[in-house]
Amino acid sequence: MTNENNVTSASPDGEVTLDILPVDNDTPTDGEPQPRVAVITIRRDHKRNSLNADVCSQIATYVHEAENTDSVRAILLRGEGKAFCAGADLAGGVYTSAFHHNLDAMLTSITHSPLPVIADVHGPAVGAGTQLAMACDLRVVGESGWFSVPVVRLGIAVDPWTIHRAVELLGGARARSFLYTAERLEPDAAISAGLASSRGNHDDAWQVAVDQATNAPLTLRYLKAVFNQVVPTGVAQGGSSEGTGHDDEVLTAVHERLRTECWDSDDAAEARAARSEKRSSVFKGK
Repeated sequence: MTNENNVTSASPDGEVTLDILPVDNDTPTDGEPQPRVAVITIRRDHKRNSLNADVCSQIATYVHEAENTDSVRAILLRGEGKAFCAGADLAGGVYTSAFHHNLDAMLTSITHSPLPVIADVHGPAVGAGTQLAMACDLRVVGESGWFSVPVVRLGIAVDPWTIHRAVELLGGARARSFLYTAERLEPDAAISAGLASSRGNHDDAWQVAVDQATNAPLTLRYLKAVFNQVVPTGVAQGGSSEGTGHDDEVLTAVHERLRTECWDSDDAAEARAARSEKRSSVFKGK
């Protein structure tokens, strides 16, 4: 695992970057490294941050890098410029199997990550951009942010996961309206529908990420695993690691083990001690 105090990485073409930043709060760390947030930024403003196979691959790579960097407790996903992500780059080979494979791998990397992932949505999140935002755990939408999946106007289709995720977030009737009509959800409507978690600017999104980074990591991992019905990346089960396609019995066993680990953790003991001593908890993910 890497442990640099401040890490800045960029893809070879500079279109995706990773910055690992300390939360800079006043919470004592009890000698432990300061919790940090990994900020992944799509830097294709000239293409409205649209996705191609390489960008999808790089985002997935940076998600995994964040997971394997000491003291990183949350991921913040952003788009540089006027758009969060305007969907698939229609001039960038998106009709090929490679794009769809990498798109799926990117979404899976986010849903299976043990870290909470926050989308900082400013400007449009269209098509694959909405898929990217929906894969995240929380979505903060700015004044200029909006969501749409206009596949019915393009003659193409999203994968079943996207449809089920829309139902999960918006509810069945609202999801049908959203997808059947290519509806554009502005900030207030997105919050009302359940697609956005809260409204705010970049600083507000950063604060959401900081708040998650200072929460109990094992509890967040368990909650995310159950919400997404997955085995998180890095969690072994029956000789295998992460992935999809686990049967219900295996999934239930893994989730129960993760729940037990929360109750038996040093972090749970730390929270009890902090309450007794009237101080903030210092969680270590142990």
